[in-house]
Amino acid sequence: MQPVHSLRAAPADAGVLGAVETALVTHRAFGDSGYIRDQLAVAYRRRLHKVGASVPAARQLAQQLDGAAPARQRQLLGDTVLRCAVQHAMRQLHLGDDYGLPLPQCAILFQAAGEHLRAGLPGGPLTARLPPVARLHAEGRLQDEDPYIWHAWQDGTPYACAFLAVMEDNYGAPLVTPTPHERALLRRGLRLLETLLPRLTASALSHVQLIALFPKLGTWRGKASSSQFRVNGSLFLNQELIGNPWWLAEHLLHEALHQKLYDFRHGHSLLAADYARADGARVCSLWNAPDDDGNQYWDAHRALAAFHVYVHLALLCLLAEGQEAALAPLYGPIGQHMSGSRRAIDRARYLGEQLHGSSWTELGVAGRQMTDWLLDVLDVLDTQRRPAGATVHLLLDLYERQSRKLDTYLAQQPPPRSDTLGLQAQQDLAMTEQALHMLGREWPAAAPAQGHDWPQARQRVLQALWPLTEDETLMANTGYPRAQALIMQMVQQSSRQLGALGALG
Repeated sequence: MQPVHSLRAAPADAGVLGAVETALVTHRAFGDSGYIRDQLAVAYRRRLHKVGASVPAARQLAQQLDGAAPARQRQLLGDTVLRCAVQHAMRQLHLGDDYGLPLPQCAILFQAAGEHLRAGLPGGPLTARLPPVARLHAEGRLQDEDPYIWHAWQDGTPYACAFLAVMEDNYGAPLVTPTPHERALLRRGLRLLETLLPRLTASALSHVQLIALFPKLGTWRGKASSSQFRVNGSLFLNQELIGNPWWLAEHLLHEALHQKLYDFRHGHSLLAADYARADGARVCSLWNAPDDDGNQYWDAHRALAAFHVYVHLALLCLLAEGQEAALAPLYGPIGQHMSGSRRAIDRARYLGEQLHGSSWTELGVAGRQMTDWLLDVLDVLDTQRRPAGATVHLLLDLYERQSRKLDTYLAQQPPPRSDTLGLQAQQDLAMTEQALHMLGREWPAAAPAQGHDWPQARQRVLQALWPLTEDETLMANTGYPRAQALIMQMVQQSSRQLGALGALG
């Protein structure tokens, strides 16, 4: 099934895109990685001093860091395990629970970090014993703060053991040691990313100390890449997907940008203090499949994190699409391996509108200012802006992606013997016809599909509705709100039926 719409926005001027990259890496508060990491170091030193009132090893480490050069502070406090030790110790001492690494183990980690600092070793203790082959950049291009690629090492150091414990608590699934071929693939994706966005790549990756590959097992199933605020400084990539450099370039940047925002959050008022409360505002990510757990509803932190990433991905995709012809001999065609500039812009615009609306009170002062700044950046990239409040294109994006999954599912096994597919096809067509009627529109020239061929029916739905998303006058139609709500109901009901069939994987 071929897409009935383009994932690519109108091409942008190269000089404008270069200016946007400059803005994204030099803005004093939101882009300058040196500033963000310095503020992060201030926050962690302050926390270490608080923990030090009860844990002597933390006090000694805090005093050492107070006298260390800023670059050394940034390197040491980039360590995922050390950050976890500080956070876990703070929680245990100030909230009285047993969350995370036990306090005696945290004390051992603080002591080991102090020894690492006194020895003048680069980076943090977690990566100290990894071999040079584990550096992300190829030999001859090594940088002082170059990320490492995770390798299983059996030395039983406190940091290695603690890292595996943190991974078990947060993911409960294994990591894999990359093969030489997989290391080469990672470096190829990095070269492509550096070709497209050299300054932004360096900025984002300065917030990452460790990159790890995961297999398609356990809780990793269904994940393309991952990062968490609770495992700060590390990012994780699907071992099976790194073979395509365009995919890898996007996901490297995506997860590294999350780390940059997490670092910013530690030192700034990004969110309101009670943003995570049960009745806090939620944003529905319309391009994600609905489920019984409500995972498509995002709190302010997740919505802002996604907004932050999509603005940057819009720039990446515009550059990739503009340079594809020149880069394809080395990296192949983009195909469906990147989000696409139009999709990234549309998702960023929707999230920015939602943050400015129902989620505004969930943001702190810095979070509101960052949202406004990113919207200004988006306005430069979005030269064909959709009307405010439009969402049908986001719903149809999900419907189209899931139609391809249905095609794949039915190609691999015979359809169900029940009339489930036929009934759902009729329902999709009927609800689409009703939405068209509300908008004063009719089916395209060809007659709508009939019978039990659900894939064909879904294609007809897309052919009827996608053109409407480009009609700027549609929002003024009095029937638009009801039609938009009906299309949302149709897409989500259809998605749930696909999930019940097992067609979504």
